[in-house]
Amino acid sequence: MKLRIERQALLKGVGRTLGVVYRRGPMPVLSHFLLEAAEGQVTIAATDLEVSFRGVYPAQVEETGALCLPAHYFHNLVKKVSGDFLDLAAGEDSKLQIQVGKYHYQVLGLPAAHFPSIPEIGGQAMAEVKSRLLREMIGKIIFSVCTDDSQRNLCGVLWEKVDDSQLRLVSTDGHRLTLIQRELPVALEDRVLVPRKGMGEISRLLAGVNKVGLGLGKKNLVLKTDQESLFVQLPDEKFPDYRRVIPKSFAFRFRVNRPALHDTIGRLSLLSRERSRGVVFNLGHNQLEVNFQDPEVGEGRELLPLTLEKGDNRRLPLQVGFNARYLLEPLAAMEGEEVLLELNDQDRPVRLTDGDDPHYFGVIMPMAL
Repeated sequence: MKLRIERQALLKGVGRTLGVVYRRGPMPVLSHFLLEAAEGQVTIAATDLEVSFRGVYPAQVEETGALCLPAHYFHNLVKKVSGDFLDLAAGEDSKLQIQVGKYHYQVLGLPAAHFPSIPEIGGQAMAEVKSRLLREMIGKIIFSVCTDDSQRNLCGVLWEKVDDSQLRLVSTDGHRLTLIQRELPVALEDRVLVPRKGMGEISRLLAGVNKVGLGLGKKNLVLKTDQESLFVQLPDEKFPDYRRVIPKSFAFRFRVNRPALHDTIGRLSLLSRERSRGVVFNLGHNQLEVNFQDPEVGEGRELLPLTLEKGDNRRLPLQVGFNARYLLEPLAAMEGEEVLLELNDQDRPVRLTDGDDPHYFGVIMPMAL
């Protein structure tokens, strides 16, 4: 293998592999990417056997060939060297020679035969979707995905086709749930569970393009741009029935300024060593009192105007405790000037809805007071 390639193109391709490969894993080759040179182009591929990436980039290829290279070491080197083009040459001993001007480097690789096979785009239907819209949806629900790998059915995001033109994404960690729905036609039969790592790589791929092809194979969710493809293996686990978590009705609905509420909780959280410490709401018919206390740091109290839109004010004030982080994350993701707070009592789930977007909300379990 012998070729010349633009440094920025190589850096882009290898950079795409960093979120896919293992730093340390069960198979050494899974920390490597595959560099394959063909006529006029190189293919860069990576996989952890669940998420797979393939990108094709222009290059001046003198000799074809392929080699597996350590992704993080190689990326760090290419990022630091100067020069617009790199000359790469590999021999039979799996060593890659890198020439940049008068500088010379050598990287030890693995034979291409060690690299596992990755999926191919087959005959599945592909729908063209707006990258910005799908990336926005992912950003607004990803924070409530479960990070406990023992609960595999929660360690991902539910993609659900509501009708031929509507897509709904739902995530939950067992303590809170986030739902967003947008007009976005996708080639899904009904619903699929996309794992947490795959969601992160999808978001990264979407960041650099305006539109992307999205399709569903037998076992993979597929995204394709002009140069790059991403394959996310779909797990066998079933996402729980999230509709059972969302109350069908609420006794109270309050309206409050969203930026003011977010800033208040954020300031009070500064008095704690942990953002997860409980914050207490005292809800009146026209005023919200927010209390926060850490016995080893201090305490704080702030008052905010509040509008009671629904409910019997004779049952007020109502006191409810929350994990501060569970409030801060959806409040930061919302864009409306106001937020709706709906609840029944201090022990049952509370719904937090963007005042300008009824199709984006979070459901949070209160903390015991």
